[in-house]
Formats: sequence, C-alpha cells, structure tokens
Amino acid sequence: MKEKIEIFVDEAIKNNDYELVDILWIFCYSISSKSGYHKNTEAFKKWLGRVCRRNLQKKYTLKLVETKEKMRIFLDFLNSMPDFLSYETFYEDKKLLREVLIGKSSKFLVQNIGDRLQDLSDLDRKILPFVLNYIPIRIKDSVKEAEKRRLEFGYENEYDSLLDFQIKTNRETGNIIYFQIDPKEWTYIFNLLFDEELKGQTFKTESYKRSAGFIFFPSEQREEYSFWQFGDELVKMGIGYWIFSISSKGNAGIDFIIPNFIYEAIKNYKEHLPMAENFIDRINKIKREKETVETWSLEDLEETEALSEVLESEIEASIISNPEILEEGLELIGNQYATSVGRIDILCRDKDRNFVVIELKRGTGTHKVVGQIQKYMAWVIENLAKDKQVRGIIVVKEDDKGLEYALKGSKFPISIKKFGPVPPTEENIKYCIRCGKPNKKSAKYCIKCGQEFWME
Repeated sequence: MKEKIEIFVDEAIKNNDYELVDILWIFCYSISSKSGYHKNTEAFKKWLGRVCRRNLQKKYTLKLVETKEKMRIFLDFLNSMPDFLSYETFYEDKKLLREVLIGKSSKFLVQNIGDRLQDLSDLDRKILPFVLNYIPIRIKDSVKEAEKRRLEFGYENEYDSLLDFQIKTNRETGNIIYFQIDPKEWTYIFNLLFDEELKGQTFKTESYKRSAGFIFFPSEQREEYSFWQFGDELVKMGIGYWIFSISSKGNAGIDFIIPNFIYEAIKNYKEHLPMAENFIDRINKIKREKETVETWSLEDLEETEALSEVLESEIEASIISNPEILEEGLELIGNQYATSVGRIDILCRDKDRNFVVIELKRGTGTHKVVGQIQKYMAWVIENLAKDKQVRGIIVVKEDDKGLEYALKGSKFPISIKKFGPVPPTEENIKYCIRCGKPNKKSAKYCIKCGQEFWME
C-alpha cells in the first residue's frame, strides 16, 4: 500500500503535476470522519469534486473539463486500492497518506509557492502579511484560552479552539498539522482594516439529515454554504486549501485550512511586506466594536451592519438568479467574474449583446465604487468587448446624491438602480428580492411573501 502511494506521488512530482498533488492533500484533509466517509459515500464524492474544482480553478485557472480529468486520474488511483481506508484500517491508512505526502511533496509545494510570492497583486500584498501577522496572535489567544480552561475545568490541552481559529495537532507527537480559520470572520476584520470589499459567494445544496439510516427531512431541503474571496486569494498564492467535512449523519461543512508546513516555510516572508500601522491595536478595536454590536437588542437590529449585509446578499442573489430584475433582456455571464484588476460583482449581456458591468455599492465611499466600476469597464473594453459596447450599472439601497454627481463626470455610460422600500415606478420589476417570486410589473407587494422591497 505504502509503495503504491509513493510511486503515485513520485510520478506526479516528476511530471510537475501540482494539481494532482493538491487533490491528494485536499482529500487527505477532508477524510476527517471515518463514519462520515463510509456512511455517505456519494455525498463525499460530490463534495470532494466541488472543493477540488474550487481550489484548482482559483489556483491554476483550470477549466471544468481539465479538473474532471485530474479527478479521473485520482479516482483511478484510489480505486486501484480497494482496501485503502477500509473501516478497519481507516486511521492507519489516513496517517500513512499524510506521512507520504509530507515526506514526498511538502518541499515540492513550497518551491511552487516561492515562485508565486514573487509576483503578488496589490490585494495579495495586503492579505499575505495580514495572515502571517494574525496567526501568531491567534496562537497566543488559543494558548491563553487553553490555560483558562485548564484552571477552570482541569483540561490539559495545549491549544483551545476559538470561534474563528483552530489548531489541529498530531495526537501522538503534539506537532501542529494545520490551522483552520473562518474566512468569513477574517474577511470582516480584513475589510475594515484595509477599507476593502472582499466578498463571499453563497450557493445552496441538498441537505440530507440522517438518523439510524433514515432520511428524516425531504431531499428538497437545502442548506447554504459560502466560499469567500479572502480564502480564494490564499488558495491562489498556494497558502491554503478549501476542504470539507461530512459527519456520520451526513452533515457537511466547508472549511479553510493553512497547512503548518507551509506556514513555517513562509512565515518569515512577512518581514519583506508592509504591515498595517498599529496592526494589533486596530484589530483589537475592530473586535471590541463587533462585540458591542453583537450585544445589541433585537429592537436595534435594523441599524446594524449585520442586517445590511443580509439585504445586500439578497439583492446580489436576486440579480444573479434573474438579471431581468434590473433590465429586460439582461443575461448573466458570471458573478464574482475574475479579471486581472479584481472581481466584477456581476457581468451581463443586454438584449443587443452588449456588455453590462454591475457593481453593488456596499456602504463604502462613493469614490471607491465609481473607481471600481470604471476600472472593470475599461478592462472589459480592452479584453472582451471587441465591437460591442460596454456600460455600467451601480446598484444602491438608498438615494445617493453624491454618487449621482460623481457619475456626471464619468466618461463611461453608468446608470444607478435602487433597491428600496418604495413601490415600483418603472417597468423592469419582475421578481421579489426576498423570495424570488415573479410578480406583475405593476405589483406593489409580493404575492407570495408580502415583501415591499423593489427595484426602482
């Protein structure tokens, strides 16, 4: 068994097949539960395909057909060892796979990362030092929490799990295997620290709730999961992986991990990158302010940023699911569309096959959203448009006179569309932003859920 794994890994390294080596690592990190792996085989395959596709697309810009070919090679290798990860030998085989990967491929991957770190984008030059400086802080916090629990409850763990940060160690040696972070929480802090607008991409999938072998809930029940741009950027640099976990009951979750061997290899790289001024003090301030917000009462919730984020995600999801909510004839090209200058919120074609760049104004400064959409429109003109026209739409939640005046000086054709509490006044209303129910263009309230939020 060991020899067969070693030959496969050696061959991948010989061929500089970084993609295949990454699939092996993603698989190794995702087989966390023996019962989850064996009781939910089909669901495990689907999730493995989903997270591998995300990792390989973001890191190597692989197309779907190319990813499927890499997955086919991996599955053929796995199927050639029918007894590998059997119920009786699961943990021994998992340990064997990890040891072979560490011994054979860790240096191989680190060399590839070194090449990637020589050509960082402006965004990555902020994200990388943030991560490299924030991990030591969270390690200390984890140690403090473990000591606190030891004094209170007698626990003997060296590290304790925090809500946004966990340290996975080898039970036998105590060595750190990887760090698991919460990309949503880290995105929140990073955005405030650097005045950025990194986003998440939410999707829904069928949820199977099992108990004693029975499905208790209907298959049409769906759960939401998110990939975050913050994690995607780390994947692109080779710093971490999107992985997943499935419990014995079939509950799945997407996680993000940073292998310790990678962190150890690059942690001194932070000395060559600028760090945000007063880094620790500013992060502590952000956390204190967030904790204050989270203790507000339900009566205050309408004014919190948390509610604002939910509504904005509903708006974006509504436009993605049916772009004609903005304008008749719009067709979606992609959301979070990757360009060399950033990600376009939503990219469409109109009924004349011209390009439409759509950006959401997410509560940030007027100058920033205008600069962003102009930058993206210029990129589309140079790289996609050819003989077609390009125009922009900025989606807002409330009237913004400053934005209106800022656009008057723009050389690009950019319009404003508004989601708000006012009933519709134009003929482009088709779908409710809360539930997605199609309504008559003249309707003032959704016939399904009664929602009064509309696109003007």
